[in-house]
Amino acid sequence: MNLRRRVHAQSSIPTASMADIAMLLLIFFMSTSIIRSREAVSVRLPGAIAGEKIRPEEMIRITVDPAGAVAFNDARVPIRRVGALLAEKLAAQPALGISLHADARTPYAIVASVIEQLEEAQVARVTLATMRRASP
Repeated sequence: MNLRRRVHAQSSIPTASMADIAMLLLIFFMSTSIIRSREAVSVRLPGAIAGEKIRPEEMIRITVDPAGAVAFNDARVPIRRVGALLAEKLAAQPALGISLHADARTPYAIVASVIEQLEEAQVARVTLATMRRASP
């Protein structure tokens, strides 16, 4: 009598490439997400009823807080250097626009001095940012 031995096949999931897949997903999500540290200056924008949304890729954001601190894209800058730094950035990329985010509580004299710096740098496109307010 010829008896054959039964072989039990065990099924398994190959996990050799699991680390590669995890690394690719990690790289993908890190490269597509925007990680933003805390803002250099906190600003409460004035309200407006009408206006257009701006694309952040085409703008340099200049933020002015109530104390007069100025920041370029969340990096603090002395107010007297605003014009010179803008001239350098615009020489490299002339199509860039400026988005001025001034706090509603900021004295106008400080905002006016920043606008004068923008004029000295010969900025062509300046947008004054506001918060959307409900129409009356």
